[in-house]
Amino acid sequence: MENMSWRGVAAVLVSATCFGGTSILIKKAYTYGLTPVQVMFLQSWIASALLLAYNLAFNRSMFVIDPKTLGVLALQGLVGSLGTSLLYSYSLLYLPVSVAILLLYLYPGLVMGASAVFWHRRVSGREAGALLLTLMGTALASGIFSGIGPVAKTGILLGIGSALAYTVFNVVGELALADESPLRVMSFAQWFSSLGLLVYLREQALALPWQLASTWTIGLALATIASIAPFYLLLVGIKYLGADKAAILSTFELPMTFVLAALLLAEFPHWHEWLGGSLVLAGIVILNWRGKRVSLLE
Repeated sequence: MENMSWRGVAAVLVSATCFGGTSILIKKAYTYGLTPVQVMFLQSWIASALLLAYNLAFNRSMFVIDPKTLGVLALQGLVGSLGTSLLYSYSLLYLPVSVAILLLYLYPGLVMGASAVFWHRRVSGREAGALLLTLMGTALASGIFSGIGPVAKTGILLGIGSALAYTVFNVVGELALADESPLRVMSFAQWFSSLGLLVYLREQALALPWQLASTWTIGLALATIASIAPFYLLLVGIKYLGADKAAILSTFELPMTFVLAALLLAEFPHWHEWLGGSLVLAGIVILNWRGKRVSLLE
C-alpha cells in the first residue's frame, strides 16, 4: 500500500511540473496571434485525436460504457476540464502567470471542503495546517491586500472561476475512478471537452492558421504537455491518494511555474508572490512530512 502511495505522489508531482509548463506554452501561443479559445481548440482537438487513435489501435473496449458513467464523465469534461482551461486561459490575458496560477490553486481548499461534505472525511490537523498555508500564500501572492484595478479584478474573478471548475474536475474524477481506469476517465473527459469547445467556437475554429508549422508545433506541445500527460497523471494520483491529498500535493506546480516564467518569459515575481509561493510550498511539506508515528499518507 505504501508503494501505491509513493506512486501516487510521484504521479502528482510530475503532473504538476507539466502543468507548470502549460502557462508558458499558452503565453507563447498568444505571441502567434491566437486567442484563448483558439489555443484551447488547438490543444483540445489534437489531444482528442491522439487519444482516439491510441484507443482505437490498442484499447477498443474503452468505448463500451454505461450511460450513467457517461453522464459523470460528460460533467467532468464539460465543466471540469473545459471550464478550467477556458477560464484560466482568459485570466492570463489580464494577470501575470504567477498570479493566475496562484488563484487557480484556491482549489485544494475547495476540494477538501467538498470531500468533508460529500464523503464525510475527517480533516486532520496536519491537513488543516497545510490548507491554511495554501490559502494564506494564495491571498498574499495575488496582491489583493495592496489594492487592485478593474482589469486585475476581471482576471482575479476568472482565476477564481478556474479554481471552482478544477474542483469539479477533481471531485467528479474521484467519483468516476471508483469503477473506471484513469485512461478511460481522462479520454472521455477530453472528448467531451473538445465537443463542448466545438459548439462554443463554431466557425472560429476555421480561422486558425492551420497552414503554419508553428500552429502544429505549439498545438502538439499543448496537447501532450498541457492535456494528456498532466491530466492522466493527476487522475492516477487521485486514484491512489484521494482527491483532497492529491489537490494539496499538486500545488508543487506553483514554484515550478514561478521558475519557468522567470527563465522563459522573463516574468520575475514580486517579493509578495515569492513569499506566497513559499507558504504554499510549506503547506506541501507539512502535508507530506513523515514522523515516527505518521505514514506519508495516513
